[in-house]
Amino acid sequence: MSANNDHYGLKNSNRNIGILLVNLGTPKSTKINDIREYIGSFLSDNRVVELPRFIWQIILRTIVLRTRPRKLKKLYDKIWMPEGSPLYVYSKLQALKLERIFLQNNINVQIKFCMRYGYPSIKESLDSLIDGSCEKILLFPLFPQYSSSTTGSIVEYVGRRLICKRDIPEFRYIKRFSSSKFYIDSLVTNIHNYWNTHGFPNSLVVSFHGLPQNSIDKGDPYYKDCIETFTLLSSQLNFDKNIIYISFQSKFGYSKWIKPCTSEILVDLANRGVSRVDVVCPGFVSDCLETLEEINEQCRHLFLSSGGRDFHYINALNDNEDWINGLENLIKTHIYDWV
Repeated sequence: MSANNDHYGLKNSNRNIGILLVNLGTPKSTKINDIREYIGSFLSDNRVVELPRFIWQIILRTIVLRTRPRKLKKLYDKIWMPEGSPLYVYSKLQALKLERIFLQNNINVQIKFCMRYGYPSIKESLDSLIDGSCEKILLFPLFPQYSSSTTGSIVEYVGRRLICKRDIPEFRYIKRFSSSKFYIDSLVTNIHNYWNTHGFPNSLVVSFHGLPQNSIDKGDPYYKDCIETFTLLSSQLNFDKNIIYISFQSKFGYSKWIKPCTSEILVDLANRGVSRVDVVCPGFVSDCLETLEEINEQCRHLFLSSGGRDFHYINALNDNEDWINGLENLIKTHIYDWV
């Protein structure tokens, strides 16, 4: 449960503190135009695609945005929930549960969730906090491992929005939590709870979102953060480390990406006679297209068609109680001196 609030000096705080939870993004609906708007915004970010802007915009508008939205619509249709995309639904639940816990503990802060691309927008949520008299804002990108293309992009965008204000609020952000105890403990508990119900696999694949190798060569610490998370997770799982594998998914384009590739690992395991494999994706704190469709649909089919017999995807942390309580405590350590 949550740590004692007197320790943090947070009881009876007022609502001039805002917490902005930010995830990557999602289209408003599965309509082609909404998907096109979302990926157009996402792939126009020069922290995401580091090609010369003029050349890339021609490729993006003449090829990618004409073909990709229809393909993505079929994928989003498979995972869409009645309330919206899974990423939207779980991000909203995280914000609502955090707000409820803070209020139960007499910590009266304002909490908003938003997306870097798509809906709800950073602009809308940030303006809502400022209009609600927030003089101090904690930006919390929901990415355990830091990358210029995720956390870096969010911080840059929020900074641009804030400097347009005449009365700029005090501002800080959480850069990473890839090795935080609460995060690793939440992952371990989530995995063991799954295994207690479904039994143990022959191998566990720990899949992170990929990144172009060129980004790592330029100094992006993402790969190092992933290795750190993988090492800590492997050491605490009480499972044979020799059958736990790290991998990277979601390759886009033709450039070299960090390896090993998740799909290649799964094919190799199937070819070696591994009958059951479980996959967990620690870089995603909420289930989304990359976990529910790419991993649980495409990778499942790949493993089974390559000779594997049993494939299990272990859900993201989503709105698990241990995870939400850990988020609350992490936030409190970052705002205690503001009260």
